[in-house]
Amino acid sequence: MHFPMPSKRAFIRGLAGSFALLALSTAAQAEGFPNKAISIVVPFAAGSPTDVVARAFADDFGAALGTPVIIDNKPGASQTVAGAFVARAPADGYTLLFANLPAVVAPSLLSKLPYTALRDFAPVSDVMTIGFILVASPSVPATNLKEFVAMLKADPSKYSYGSSGISTPIHLMAEMFNKEIGVKTLHVPYKGGNQVQMDLVSDRITYAFLPTGSMEFVRSGKLKTFGLASDKRDPAYPELPTMEEGGMRNFKATVNFVLVGPKQMPADTQARLNAAANKVVVSEAFYSKVKSVGGVELSKPQTPAQVGAHIVAEEARWDALVKAADIQLE
Repeated sequence: MHFPMPSKRAFIRGLAGSFALLALSTAAQAEGFPNKAISIVVPFAAGSPTDVVARAFADDFGAALGTPVIIDNKPGASQTVAGAFVARAPADGYTLLFANLPAVVAPSLLSKLPYTALRDFAPVSDVMTIGFILVASPSVPATNLKEFVAMLKADPSKYSYGSSGISTPIHLMAEMFNKEIGVKTLHVPYKGGNQVQMDLVSDRITYAFLPTGSMEFVRSGKLKTFGLASDKRDPAYPELPTMEEGGMRNFKATVNFVLVGPKQMPADTQARLNAAANKVVVSEAFYSKVKSVGGVELSKPQTPAQVGAHIVAEEARWDALVKAADIQLE
């Protein structure tokens, strides 16, 4: 049977109508966002500090969006397991990554990645920062930060620092500290922060950067501390000075939590997520849930562009440290 071909004009009208219907459908989807549960992928195991913060954030984030927000833990490989999963996810705003900075060191340490760096994600929001404290074994004779730095400089070969593994935040923090004061001490990697703390108490290593929860050991005399490497004191430990107060200007040893999504996320979806996240980060209710982690400083509301610029700056800063210290995964 023969079917007549449409005229050129009729074909163009039909094609235009199809595009119009597609545009209306896309607009309707955007206007209806979100209309199902959102998944936040966490690159660490359940119960970790990142997981605790992410779950508190998810509750309030979901309330602001009017939809359930589910936590999906995908630990491993310097956060790249979670990063690769989100990078491959549909860019519709329903799959997001709750990343830690300095996660940006991964491209400097791994030769093959399914993404280039965090710049290949769409930034959503900056959530909060956790400051870490410089702690030392109880036998260290120094009584303040200046004395401790002088002690390390006098004979660096005598001293060691602990970390929870190569390229982990507390490894990079200690390397940044060493670079700042101009010393090279022995790195002793462990499988977790608790082992670092125990060997500090036992005088097996000299110093490390740990969360402010270690202040309980300081208060009991099992550890010494030389300050919180953050902008301001932690209200939970008012007696703990910042390292800047101790004489190290502009030195920060912090973990920053950011929310990102797949790169091709629509701008209006990204803006909707950003607005909801910004409501959470100014909330006293959210702060009350996360302050027990210690050293917490909530972020100020920022645009996606500001968050992206922050990530790029952090990438450059940590990349330079990794190269200067010649840090390599074993």
